[in-house]
Amino acid sequence: MKSLTRPVLIGDGIVGVSTRHHLTQEGWSEVVLAECDELTSGIAWHSAAQVTNFATNQTMAGLESLSIRPCKKLAEDPDNPINDHFGDGGIRLAITEAQMRGHRHFASMASAMDVHFEAIDAEECARRHSLIFIKSLMGGLRGPREGGLDPAQLCLAFARRARGASAEVNRNMPDLGLTRNADDSWSVHAERSDTDCDVVVNACGNRVNDVAIRNA
Repeated sequence: MKSLTRPVLIGDGIVGVSTRHHLTQEGWSEVVLAECDELTSGIAWHSAAQVTNFATNQTMAGLESLSIRPCKKLAEDPDNPINDHFGDGGIRLAITEAQMRGHRHFASMASAMDVHFEAIDAEECARRHSLIFIKSLMGGLRGPREGGLDPAQLCLAFARRARGASAEVNRNMPDLGLTRNADDSWSVHAERSDTDCDVVVNACGNRVNDVAIRNA
């Protein structure tokens, strides 16, 4: 790894590669990513990878829109083949009137963030999806922009973009160590070299606590 850089990102799943992508988009050229194994070898490769704008508040709905945009842009690039299903639509079912009220409230709230959802009745749910059984069903919340994609292909596409912006990728580094220095900078210790940096981003998915505790 480089001996000196601004951030070191630990973890090469969707959080690590997308963070690296956004940093390079903001003009950060000294970005180093360290992965204990291979790209997407953690939870990213088998995640459901649902693309959704559904959230519990306006802020999260807006943030999800910002997250979806670069994914769609990458999927439209012929140099980044991604199996995607943007815009197929999704339905969240409701079996109580309280759930339907919540769906109607969210649809109204989301519209203020330019995020389109609609509350639909049980018959419309069944018309939209032939496998939906409408007995005891009150209705649902339909998001026409929802869909899914291949998470491993998305990670690879983000990685290619970041390499083009001079970000450094280091794989097969299982025994990384961290030291917090007196000036609040960090030293990242690898088998073959050490790297000093201003910021460490722990993007290790399900192992985020293990990495933090091991280096506490």
